[in-house]
This record gives sequence, structure tokens and C-alpha cells, in this order.
Amino acid sequence: MKELSKILKEKTPKSKIRELFDLAAGRSDVISLGIGQPDFDTPDPAIKGTIEALKKNITHYAPTRGIPLLLEQIEKKAKNVNHLSVNWKENIIITNGGSQALTLAFASLFNPGEELLVCSPNFISYFYLGPFFGVKVNEIKRNEDFSPDFDAMKHAITSKTKAILINSPNNPTGYAYSSQELEQLIQIVRENDLYLISDEVYENYIYDGLKHISPASKDEMFERTITINAMSKLYSATGFRLGYAIAREEIIDLMEKYHQYTVAGTNHAAQYGFSEALKMENHFFENILASYKQRRDFVYSRLREIGFQVVKPKGAFYIMPSLKKFNISSEDFSMKIMKEKGVAVVPGNIFGSFSEDKLRISYATEMKQLKEAMKRIEEFVEKL
Repeated sequence: MKELSKILKEKTPKSKIRELFDLAAGRSDVISLGIGQPDFDTPDPAIKGTIEALKKNITHYAPTRGIPLLLEQIEKKAKNVNHLSVNWKENIIITNGGSQALTLAFASLFNPGEELLVCSPNFISYFYLGPFFGVKVNEIKRNEDFSPDFDAMKHAITSKTKAILINSPNNPTGYAYSSQELEQLIQIVRENDLYLISDEVYENYIYDGLKHISPASKDEMFERTITINAMSKLYSATGFRLGYAIAREEIIDLMEKYHQYTVAGTNHAAQYGFSEALKMENHFFENILASYKQRRDFVYSRLREIGFQVVKPKGAFYIMPSLKKFNISSEDFSMKIMKEKGVAVVPGNIFGSFSEDKLRISYATEMKQLKEAMKRIEEFVEKL
């Protein structure tokens, strides 16, 4: 028989995170520090809005770009929170989670043979979406504190470079851009006539007085920026699978074409739930963020006590300790601690070429579980 897809067979490995879940299957003692999912309940307005829509039999195809009610709410949020000058009829499209918003960004921006720059380590999908569209993804090694190396970034730009992709606050490192770093990045983008893909799904998870700034709000940047966000993290609604992209009209038009011929649209009833969530004041999140900061501080301190080299995260809910002093690969550590201690942590090697000696730990779980997980990690490390 004729050969199946080489891209999927050779360029796209199976998810190591899913392998961890397979190992955990059937075990009641496992503590997962692996999944990128908030652990609080989805707010009632999101649930009730969806239920009310279903009661009204809103179960048919939604408009391709999304329902006007939701698009208008996102326009309002983008203006008030992100300081973006947008028109819901031209600049926004609703997507199947932030993941599909990324796919639409790749589909609308790139031609085969062009190149994308990402700081590494970084989110898995950035690396594996590239081959689907014939895009070469070039990694720029982060500095030791996970900050961007702008000199390396400048030297990595070629005539084929089309865009830079950032995720701030970042999965997996927890790094968040300062305003000064953002200005340096923007200067590079402008001077080299590049596009910028800005993944902002963790914009609300930011600590120590830092403020999230959307690059598209800066002078001359809206026209060359695709801003990606989702319902998933702020509203703990990963299963709703609703996200959105904001960009200039020409880009959104191209996204709509790809969207039409691949998924046709997004969950109709859930869009009403998302709309109701956006009407909420974000005061509900203040105590949640305080809890996540407490967890971050605890996990950071415990990892240092155990002997890890570790950088304190500035945002998101991940921390990425180094394994250099323990003489074990991230994959071996991850598999062995799961089997022996029932703790799921993600090997760093799946996040790019420069994190073989690191782990990704999610602290999006209750403090009691975190304390027990750190105890088990300490016991495991003592045997190494």
C-alpha cells in the first residue's frame, strides 16, 4: 500500500504528557504535576450561559467567525484590558481553543520554506505545527534565567524569517516579559519587517507586581501582530475549547477561509457561556491568583531545599528545575518517579532542544497534594 503521511509519522512524535497519563491509568496514588489545567471550578455564569443556550435549542452551526454577542464582548475586553483598537466585525475570530488559534496563525501567515523564531524551551505545539505548513522553526536558546537572548535572536534572522512567536507568561518556563524586554523585541520586529504571534493565554497569571502588556497595543504593531487568547486559563474552562485570535482584517479573512474548510465553526452553545463569563468582573480571580502565588513560592522553596537549581517563575503556573547535578535525563527522571513514587512531572526534552536536563512541574493543584508531591520527589532524589 502507498505510504501514509511522512509529516505525521516522522515529524510529529506522540505526546509525552499523554504517555504519563497512560502510566498513571488505574493507579489511585498518583499526584499529577504534569497537566496545564487550572484546578478551580469554572465560574457559574459560564455554565449557566451555556445551559440556557442549550435550553433554547441553540445546537446548530454557529456563524463561522463566532456569534456577534461574543465577538462584541471580546472587542470590549480587548479595548479595556489590552488597549487594542479593534472592530469585532473585522479583527476577531472565535476558535476551537487557543490551540486552533495557533493553527490559524500558521495557516494565514506562512508560505512553505519560510521561517519562524521561538525562544527555547517553549510550548510543544510551536515546534510541531511548523512542518504541517512547511515552516522551519528556528530555536533561540534562552538565557539561564529563561529571559530572551536578543543578540542571538538578531543573529538568527535570515531572509526567510517571517515571524517571531512569544508566549508571555510562558509555558513551560514561567517567564514573563518586562516592559523593557518587550520594547527590545518590538524594535527587532519592526527593523526586520517581521510579524509577531503573541500567545497571551496566561496573561492573568502574573506575579510580583509585573503587568502584562499586549504587544499589539504598541505603536505600529497592531498591523503586524496576531494576538491569541482563550477561555481556558482565566475561567478554568479547558473543556469548553474556545479561544480567539485578534489581527488586522486581511489576516482574519484568511483565517476564516481555513476555518471554514477544516472545522466549519466552534461550539455554538458554549459561546454564550463564554460571553457571560466575559461580562464578569475579574475580582473573582484575585483570591485564586493569591493562591497560585503561594503555591509558586512553596514549590520554588522546596525544590531549592531538595537541591534543584531553579529559577523563580514570574507568571503562569509552571516551574522548570534543572537536573544537571543529578546526572539523569529528564525522560528517565520522569518515567522512574512515576513508576516508583506516583508523581507525574513532564520531561523537559519535549519543550525544545535546550531542556533535556530540565523538568516541567505544574503547581496548579491543591497545597496538600503539592506538599505530598514534594515529599515524594525528595525521597526519590535522595536515592539518585
